[in-house]
Amino acid sequence: MGVLKQRVRALVGGGRFFFGAGFLLAPSPMLRIWWAHGGASGPIASGLARGLGARDAALGLGILTAVLRRESSRGWLLAAAGADAADLVLTLTHAYPFRRRTELVTLAGTALYVMLELYLAFDQEY
Repeated sequence: MGVLKQRVRALVGGGRFFFGAGFLLAPSPMLRIWWAHGGASGPIASGLARGLGARDAALGLGILTAVLRRESSRGWLLAAAGADAADLVLTLTHAYPFRRRTELVTLAGTALYVMLELYLAFDQEY
């Protein structure tokens, strides 16, 4: 079971890295997935997306590096869970102009992802 959990940790880290890289390299197309209005291509939205992309790419790379080095990824996973929890709170406060359906899917997906990150963080032997 330990090997499977390490693979899941690697997938979480790698997925987060590529998700963040997408926001860094192409912020407007990535934002259009969530934002219903033309605000996804504005300079503020683009800057915000790049900042979030840098955060996620760094967290993903940290998780992935720890897994590949066979070191504890607990700190990186906890940081990722904290960042995702903050995103969850911002979504709950309607800080982002999401469509209702998109908001519900984002809330559910983010909550599940935070739980997965916490489980993987605390279920480590080192």
